[in-house]
Amino acid sequence: MYSINPIGTIHTPFKQKLGIPRQPGLCPNIRGEIKLNSEFAREDTLRRLETFSHLWLIYWCHESDSWRETIKPPRLGGKEKVGFLATRSPHRPNPLGLSVVKLEEVKDHATLIISGMDILDRTPLIDLKPYLPMWDSIESANNGWVDSTEELRPIPVDFSQLNPQELDSLGEDKVLLEETLCWDPRPAYTKDPHRTFIHNIGDLEVTWKWSDLGIKIISLKRT
Repeated sequence: MYSINPIGTIHTPFKQKLGIPRQPGLCPNIRGEIKLNSEFAREDTLRRLETFSHLWLIYWCHESDSWRETIKPPRLGGKEKVGFLATRSPHRPNPLGLSVVKLEEVKDHATLIISGMDILDRTPLIDLKPYLPMWDSIESANNGWVDSTEELRPIPVDFSQLNPQELDSLGEDKVLLEETLCWDPRPAYTKDPHRTFIHNIGDLEVTWKWSDLGIKIISLKRT
């Protein structure tokens, strides 16, 4: 038997699975933080960590409660199946996640500020390691079956439905919405253009739908 004890918790604006970026780095301006557990929140454990620009995060996908032999990846339109070992899906026997994030700041012995993550809020952190481009970036590597899919392109996010006061009240959260919604977070199995979605991110509850102009925000409120 093996035992794994988390070393901390990852906090992000992503309160639900809908709207989480499908890969790290797609939303580079979205910030979160890592809170280390007390037994690891020490000066010695973090010594010289601030010299690195990026980190590998290894975490437990705590809301993934089942695994499947095959997966329908969003990049294949949610229709074609591939083996789970040929995907990064969290639906696996041991639901470990792996992401590269930018280390913005070692704030104190217990807190790391990060950005560019694709991780659900309050995810248990199993471990972290420095990202080393001299070894971790392999120029000759390919993208497997992903090379046969269409290039992922951002789409416009339409704020025209909001009144000027609502738009002004967003402040920096406007970037939060633009970066997460521009990748069309609709589930691959439902591209119904008439369906509306409720998106909880940070302290915002946003109602939106697809339109010819891209993603149209219908309404928003602070929770």
